[in-house]
Amino acid sequence: MEGQLVFCSDAILRFCSEYDDTAAVPLLSIQKTLAGADPYFLLKYFRHRVVIEQGTTLASIFLAIEPWKAPLTAWLDRDVGAYIDEVKKPSGSTSCDLEWIGIDRRTSVYRAYQYLPREEDESLQDYFNREQTLSHEFDIESHCDASGFIKGDEQRWSISEDIHQIKNLPVILYDKQTLIAAGKEGLLSDSVNGVNSAHNSRYISGETSFSFADVMEAIFISGLFFYSPQSAAENYRALDEKLNAFKEQLDSELDNSTEADNENKTPTIHIADGAFDSMIDHIETEKEDWHLLKTLCKQNSSLPIRIGTITSARPPEMQHPGELFDDED
Repeated sequence: MEGQLVFCSDAILRFCSEYDDTAAVPLLSIQKTLAGADPYFLLKYFRHRVVIEQGTTLASIFLAIEPWKAPLTAWLDRDVGAYIDEVKKPSGSTSCDLEWIGIDRRTSVYRAYQYLPREEDESLQDYFNREQTLSHEFDIESHCDASGFIKGDEQRWSISEDIHQIKNLPVILYDKQTLIAAGKEGLLSDSVNGVNSAHNSRYISGETSFSFADVMEAIFISGLFFYSPQSAAENYRALDEKLNAFKEQLDSELDNSTEADNENKTPTIHIADGAFDSMIDHIETEKEDWHLLKTLCKQNSSLPIRIGTITSARPPEMQHPGELFDDED
């Protein structure tokens, strides 16, 4: 059925048909009428355009999707139920300066570099401070983001730390998408009407809309990021301790250095001790889980496990506007 989903300020997700703009029917009522307890019902609406009513907060969106928290948890790989339970808890006054949460779509284009693998005895700090070689290609990335905003402030802010600080902020969809060309390559000419400049980048804008899938991914994967509010709090606590220790180290180094030393010093990336500990722990846990799963599947399934590298299918030629290239070029 064609139409759009509407997140309403009363914490109900509704459906509005393209053939009737006078009524917005609760999606849960539609499911009970047509599909009952069908676990796949919500999948039919993943591609539908989303509208967010004025004044709808992040907490309202969470409560609106509560009837489908199980399939959303499986799809997003985030504990949607834990976030919903957390926003239901009472919270005191907040110190958050953010005024709203904005969801936008951005595409970035910038020169790609050739990154050689990290050598076995190479430290992370040395690896990140390498001089990289420009390639003949560009990195093109497109994604939807959910960020915190303050009126008059050009910065966008993370919303992944404390859910209670942001749960009562209104959520707004930006109906403009941007194509950003970063760097000094001059990919976009500011002599063309509609090309804008900001800092070291140029960008163009156009109309866009967001599907239900776009909004869910932006909020839970780009915005909140962590699997649950509990894991977010634990990660930020550990990171804050490491950052404070690193700040003390830097302050001590600055106190012992001269102004001349600072002027002649080449900028480098410094990595605080333990800064990647949580990431490394996550990777190791993932490795252990995978090896266990592979062993169990090998023991309990008659389906064959493929060993070795699987070669991806590639086109015999690459098509570009007005040109054809052999795949080997």
